Amino acid sequence: MVFDLHFRYVEQLPVALLLTSVTVVIHGLGMNCVRHYFRRSWASTTEHARSGRMLTMVGMVAIMMVTHFAEVTIWGVFYVLGGMVPDTASAILFSLASYTTLGGSGITLPGQWQGFGGFEAMAAMLMFGWSTAMLAALILRVQGLDT
Repeated sequence: MVFDLHFRYVEQLPVALLLTSVTVVIHGLGMNCVRHYFRRSWASTTEHARSGRMLTMVGMVAIMMVTHFAEVTIWGVFYVLGGMVPDTASAILFSLASYTTLGGSGITLPGQWQGFGGFEAMAAMLMFGWSTAMLAALILRVQGLDT
């Protein structure tokens, strides 16, 4: 039984790596959008326009949220196309629960795909780390500009 579970995950790994690769590409595009938005928006705000700077920060976080949701959607599409969940709403719910490591969606993937949400969670932790690093780097840059 232990070997059977191990083998199941070894079979899932190439698929997970493919979806993770797509996730990384989407995330890279999203982080480029954040960087470009920051450069345009921050340069157009004056030193005393704190509300403009706050809106820039809100905009950057919004771009990150949209990027993460696009990634959730990609995994959800895989679940639907693979016939693992009955409909798109269930697929997005399962994907969102896995991606955020919340779990507990009440949806279980069939047989050989059980546990696949863990691979999505692993990819998501890396993407959240990337987003956090980007936000931290930009905040450090802002702090350096304010001194």
